[in-house]
Amino acid sequence: MKYKTLRIILFLLLPASTVFGQHASRDSLFREQAVRYAHNRYVGSTMDQARIYNGAEYVGHSPRIKGHPYLDSLWQVGSITYDGVVYDSIRILHDLVNDVVVVPHLDSVYRVQLQSIKVSRFSIPNHTVVRIVRDTAVNNGLRTGFYDQLYNGRLKVLARRTKTIQTNFVQNTAKEEYLSQNNYYIGKNGVYYPVKSKRSVFNVLADQKRSLRKYLRENRIKFSKNRETAIVKLTQQYDASSR
Repeated sequence: MKYKTLRIILFLLLPASTVFGQHASRDSLFREQAVRYAHNRYVGSTMDQARIYNGAEYVGHSPRIKGHPYLDSLWQVGSITYDGVVYDSIRILHDLVNDVVVVPHLDSVYRVQLQSIKVSRFSIPNHTVVRIVRDTAVNNGLRTGFYDQLYNGRLKVLARRTKTIQTNFVQNTAKEEYLSQNNYYIGKNGVYYPVKSKRSVFNVLADQKRSLRKYLRENRIKFSKNRETAIVKLTQQYDASSR
């Protein structure tokens, strides 16, 4: 039954392209529209049985812990690529403690923890998150997991966002809270370099260090005040100057 609905729709739609004329461009456009229509029909018609809802139940964390364990505190509506299929208008949570993606089940009774190995990427407002698989030949320097894609040019900038649970004892009573940590990486020639300080960024972009220092001064970008923005802007400027 795998992709049966999709195959049937494509079989019915694609031959009809001949009635739209003999021009290759028009035929190509129709095929593109037919495939898009078939995809939407497939996702819509199988939504109640979609594989995206076949994960384990997400239990979550204790509500007594101060703060929240997610990328965003509330559900965010976005799109997700799961097992090769793109699902739009899906409510998404990203648990940064366990580094898992969570969606609500259709009946809204419980939440589903997706199989990370099947999640290629997801997008919510202000974030495009991709799953990177450690590969010494391609993604050298990174652990397998989800990364916030901050810049995707010739160079890349990724943020690894994590949260841990810290326990403090106050008058013999345990108090727990979430602590956030962001680690940044610049990808250059297939290698990802961890960057934290201004110096570490200039070490990666060493061949333009002088002009990049000037760029920071002229644009009044304070690295210490907003490290993430500074890293992205310096990388973008490096790419622009290398053209």
